[in-house]
Amino acid sequence: MDLRGLYETLKAARVLLGNAIRSGRLFRPQCRVTKAHPDILCEYDVAIPMSDGTQLTANVFRSKSADERGERCPVVMCAHPYDNHLIPALGKTPFGGPPHQYRIIPQVGKPEFSELTSWEAPDPNFWLPAGYAVVNLNLPGYANSGGKPSVFSLHQATCFSEAIEWIAEQHWCTGAIGLNGVSYLAISQYAVAAGQGEGGVPPSLRAICPWEGVTDMYRDLMCEGGVPEEGFPVFWWHTEVKPAINCTEEEFFAVEGRPAQWHQDHRFFDDYWRAKTPRLEAIRVPMLICASFSDQGLHTRGSFRAFRKVASEHKWVYTHRSLKWDAYYSREVQELTKRFFDCFVKGERDNGFLETAPVRLEVRSSRDVIHEIRGESEWPLARTVYKKLYLSADGAGLSDEQPPTAGELCYDARLGRLKVRHRFEEDTEVTGYMKLRLSVEARGDSDTVPDDMTLFVCVEKLDASGRVMPFYGSVGNYQDAVARGLLRVSRRALDLTESTEWEPVLENQSEQKLAPGEIVEVDIAINPSSTFFRGGEALELTVSPKEVIPSPPYKKSAASNRGVHVVHTGGSHDSHLLIPVIPQAA
Repeated sequence: MDLRGLYETLKAARVLLGNAIRSGRLFRPQCRVTKAHPDILCEYDVAIPMSDGTQLTANVFRSKSADERGERCPVVMCAHPYDNHLIPALGKTPFGGPPHQYRIIPQVGKPEFSELTSWEAPDPNFWLPAGYAVVNLNLPGYANSGGKPSVFSLHQATCFSEAIEWIAEQHWCTGAIGLNGVSYLAISQYAVAAGQGEGGVPPSLRAICPWEGVTDMYRDLMCEGGVPEEGFPVFWWHTEVKPAINCTEEEFFAVEGRPAQWHQDHRFFDDYWRAKTPRLEAIRVPMLICASFSDQGLHTRGSFRAFRKVASEHKWVYTHRSLKWDAYYSREVQELTKRFFDCFVKGERDNGFLETAPVRLEVRSSRDVIHEIRGESEWPLARTVYKKLYLSADGAGLSDEQPPTAGELCYDARLGRLKVRHRFEEDTEVTGYMKLRLSVEARGDSDTVPDDMTLFVCVEKLDASGRVMPFYGSVGNYQDAVARGLLRVSRRALDLTESTEWEPVLENQSEQKLAPGEIVEVDIAINPSSTFFRGGEALELTVSPKEVIPSPPYKKSAASNRGVHVVHTGGSHDSHLLIPVIPQAA
């Protein structure tokens, strides 16, 4: 790693690394690695020919006893850029232990997986005794797979699709394949299932299980709310991608550009980002997706979008508010995924999975208290009552009635913040999408008036005594809020075909700078959540010029903020927080 890369990485990851050192996690990772099942036949670096003349490599894990009997098995498969050699069994991981991410990123508990399991991939120790083979594929240009490396490209989809069909034709395979995996290993499934690779949807693909993944790289991650993300792409490039490419940095940059500059090179939602966005409406294979309430700023919004938009007749969503690896490797999730694949990959349609409720909804009261887990028929819930809580003119709180007279709430655009709260008089469940509408103005001194402003929004829960109740958040955050959102005001123009009453979607095609004294109305999307409030507990809304709860390595740009931010309330100004209230059962 060059000095510039080292500096950029340490800058993006210094908080995570500091916590890992202080907690001892760097040397005692929070996970359990088990020995490989003795029946597993490990075939490393299996060469898979591509139509373009290159070869991809895969690790194939099969049952020795099934092979001796000449039995064919269905396949659980994943594909990624992270180098499938980085498993404890091959001695390529730090100290022969788990992948290095488990030393850096905190977990809730101790996820358990075998020494054959690479980062965020399905565990052969679980799937082989269940009657499946596991295939772990290096995407083109990564590790020892041939071709040029890229990120969420249609070429990747083509090669992944061809690899699926090659595996399906092997003498040990039944010809039925399901896709499984976390994050990149989830995202890589979408374009394949949508048939965006050359040749369309692979005929052997029976089902997909994307466990938390963005579905719009620009809106979900790189420029959420029109605000550039400066930390994660640097961290991801230097710690995950760069070590795995089989070419020089310059050759990678010639194809994809420098990740640290993506938000500068492609400021708006252009053809570069459009080509990386899967056509969710074209997906018709059965899908079991995970949509976590705790991964806000990364996978939360995109996962829920996938469940809403995918055209599959058979689709399910599993929601939770833990951390993604704890949930993914849990016995409950493994068994649920097995039943799903048994139904659609093995073809056991009478195993009862078809009677499973489409939505597994987890409602939390606090970080470690689950109020309820129940089945629902749709997302968002059809019986949702959307309630407006208006910002009062004196800043005293959020009220049910719009103030009749106009007022102003001001804060310093670098160090200040605005806080208002609403106390619930009775037990209330808030599940779904929140939206904040504000009438805002940027003020400066007599010589300089800002022409833009960036607003960071945070919704927290307070107990009856006024103390903040934390929740789990992304990348091991133990002190997160209920939900968060953000907006660069110059990007406020909405995509009217995609926006709903409860979820504004930005157009991201141009900038509308502010004129001196101009008051504009903006709608700010707040990530989906599900929280139970007891009577006497409160919801607190914070509007800030910087991130309210930092979540390294994420770092959102607030460079446009200076002067004074003004929120206009009451009278003709419709400043309010829209919350999704679920009526209590009789």
